Amino acid sequence: MNKQRYLDLIELAVGAYTEEHIARYTADVKGNGLREHGYPRLTANIGILLANGRGMHRLSYFPEMMSLCCSEIPVAKARAGGNVGNDFSVKEIVLCLMALEQAGTYPRCTTEQWRQQLATIDPYKTYSCIAPVPPKVVGNWAAFAAASEQTRAAAGLGNSDAFIHNQILSQLLVFDENGMYRDPHEPLVYDMVTRLQLALTLERGYRGQAREALEAHLHRSARPTLLMQSVSGEIPFGGRSNQFLHNETFYAALCEFYASWYHTQGDDALAGQFKSAARLAVNSLMPWLGGSETFHVKNRYPQDSLIGCEGYAYFDKYMVTMGSWAYLAYHLADDSIEELPCPAETGGYIWSTSTHFHKDFLCAGGYAVEIETDANFTYDANGIGRIHKAGAPCAICLSVPFPCAAVTYRLCAPNPTPLAIGGGMRGADGAWCFASEKGTHFTQGEKYASAEQAALTYACTLVNGCSFTQAVTVEQSGVTLTVSGEGEVAIELPIFVSDGQIKSVRNVSDNEISVLLDGWCCRYRSSEPLVLTTHADGAPVVYQNRNGLYHRAQLSGANCVRLHIEITPA
Repeated sequence: MNKQRYLDLIELAVGAYTEEHIARYTADVKGNGLREHGYPRLTANIGILLANGRGMHRLSYFPEMMSLCCSEIPVAKARAGGNVGNDFSVKEIVLCLMALEQAGTYPRCTTEQWRQQLATIDPYKTYSCIAPVPPKVVGNWAAFAAASEQTRAAAGLGNSDAFIHNQILSQLLVFDENGMYRDPHEPLVYDMVTRLQLALTLERGYRGQAREALEAHLHRSARPTLLMQSVSGEIPFGGRSNQFLHNETFYAALCEFYASWYHTQGDDALAGQFKSAARLAVNSLMPWLGGSETFHVKNRYPQDSLIGCEGYAYFDKYMVTMGSWAYLAYHLADDSIEELPCPAETGGYIWSTSTHFHKDFLCAGGYAVEIETDANFTYDANGIGRIHKAGAPCAICLSVPFPCAAVTYRLCAPNPTPLAIGGGMRGADGAWCFASEKGTHFTQGEKYASAEQAALTYACTLVNGCSFTQAVTVEQSGVTLTVSGEGEVAIELPIFVSDGQIKSVRNVSDNEISVLLDGWCCRYRSSEPLVLTTHADGAPVVYQNRNGLYHRAQLSGANCVRLHIEITPA
């Protein structure tokens, strides 16, 4: 993949902001000061495009934006009396400045003024997350601040080695045995994006005493980074800030770092796999970009509805973030590295995270399955939370589970229960209980993986005391789920309805439901009658996740039930 594609992504991100929108944004910052990092990100993205000869109609008003950022960043925290996102912003503005200087886009007297302003930054007065001495565990913002300050140092704008070193030491306290970063509640986004910041710190020249330990964590997490990618190119689900377009650009940037890193070490086989993984990630974004409407989260509800978004994940901040990570990918990419098939393309494996991240990944026959065994129920649910088929729309079956308890992102209405694809059992009191619920205990049993098939079995103990066996098989013909136990057992599953704009076409018969979407068909075939869950008035029960609306279906029978899911071109 030619690295110019990353500049294309930046253009698409910036193009989502009209000239009027940018003017209003600038006026707001002039009047009220910097209050968060969306505006510097937008500024940096525009400047990087200009440095590469793109978007030249912005050449006249960009200097005002850049001057505003460079003058505001050193004083914004003190003026606002707290966090303004400088931890994120500084590296982006500095990388922009370096690109503009290299290209000679503006006279040296102009860029020198920006340089002098950025040189006045005092890291202890500018950044929000400052690790204490001696270091103890602090949040991922410390990694962002380290990357920003190391980038500033590499540009000759400061020398804060002690600050950077202590920030990194604080981050080394929260890696697991696979080199994955343990943000609170282990969201997968913040494993990967934090590792990207630390990787950038290395790339920008960090040579402190923690370098070897940091490199060891990055090396341990390299293979897991590949094994968690879906056949669709998406990063794994799990926790906060998931299902945004910027997820795949920071993943691509991390892959480009790994590709270049292993290339310099002479491991071109692994480097080539990371190049392919980066391409898959970029390709996954194409259905969301280039149309008449722009979306920053993977649904098609109106931007101002914030459906699928946390409160902090609004358009102004998170749309341009796609471009910011795309520039890091551009910055880190080496086009001389030859692509080789990555695990998501070859399949034939099962991989499990540490217990901290409680995920199992199966990939075979063009399908990817992700299973959650200890969910954070404000975001997810237990069970099969993802089934993707290469080339198919990600939401046609399932990309993320359905949370229920105190949901931390916006939905149209609360979900009645947690929901994923998985088994259940009727208790002695006559009530159904499902593995998707909190408190279910999963014990991994037999597993098998080959080039053609991946199969994994669990012993599941429910909160009502019932237990059953749940077996998952993934192969070219589809995904099969078998639930077996002594008594009446069931399987629950979601059926896609709409992403907020595009609706599916569904056909329902006794033992089969098919969902048609965008030229693809997801077909559910069951061993027992497959029925939609309804209210007393017969209306289907509605569930919602970050991607859209679904209905719930269920099949049940004595001792053993089976569900086969196949996704094919319609």
